[in-house]
Amino acid sequence: MAAVVTLSGDWLHSIGDLRLVTGTVAFDNSYPTGGESIAAAKFGLGKIDFLIATALSGYVFFWDGANSKLMAYYADNNATGDSALIQVPDTTDLSSLTAIPVLAIGR
Repeated sequence: MAAVVTLSGDWLHSIGDLRLVTGTVAFDNSYPTGGESIAAAKFGLGKIDFLIATALSGYVFFWDGANSKLMAYYADNNATGDSALIQVPDTTDLSSLTAIPVLAIGR
C-alpha cells in the first residue's frame, strides 16, 4: 500500500497560474526509505511545485520535489552523533498518521 491523499471539500484555489490544493495524507504500515511517492495527479495537478505538510505526532515532513516524495523525519537524541532530525527508518509503521494536513502548490 502507499500513501493516500484525500482532498478537502473546498480544495481548489487559484492565484494567477498557480493552483493551491488542500487535503490530507495518510501513511501506511511500511514507510520506504526515501519517502512515499505522491503523484501530482492525486491533487488534480500536472506538477507539484511545492508541498507543505503539517508536523504531526512528533514527525516533521519534507517534500522532495525532485523525486515527488513526501519524507518523514523525527528527533532522535539518544546518541551524540545524531543530527537534529533523522529520516524514519525503512519499513516503519506510520499507519497511525491518517490525516496529515497538506497544501500542494502547482500547475
